[in-house]
Amino acid sequence: MAVFNGTDLILKLSSTSGGSEFKLLHATSCTISMASDTIDITDKDSSGFLTQLQGQKSHSLQADGLMDFTSAGTTTDPDEIFTQMINRTTVSFTFQKDPAEGVTYTGSGIITSLEISGGVEDAPVYSVSLQGTGTLTTNIV
Repeated sequence: MAVFNGTDLILKLSSTSGGSEFKLLHATSCTISMASDTIDITDKDSSGFLTQLQGQKSHSLQADGLMDFTSAGTTTDPDEIFTQMINRTTVSFTFQKDPAEGVTYTGSGIITSLEISGGVEDAPVYSVSLQGTGTLTTNIV
């Protein structure tokens, strides 16, 4: 797979617990982040250098989009994200190229923030953040 246009990256979320995943409504950006903690194992034999092991791994996702209060049912929209957050529902997600090609990332996450805003003479927007829970899986399509 060659370099491609970032517009083709999408984040899909389940709109209900255990439900089907749909791409986010009118998304303008999406990001997946992966991190790893470290464990300090420096001792007196480390010659003054820090020595570490890899610890717990984590992942998070963030997306922004244009606000629309009239969902068509084939996307995950902010009101569904709000309901998931209020109900403390763990959602499933897929981060991929659209159409699916190359590597896809799948997992589960907890919605940690949802923001909706609108400025004077500006398009209303939303922003959503998820913290991954459990294993992040990669698949080759």
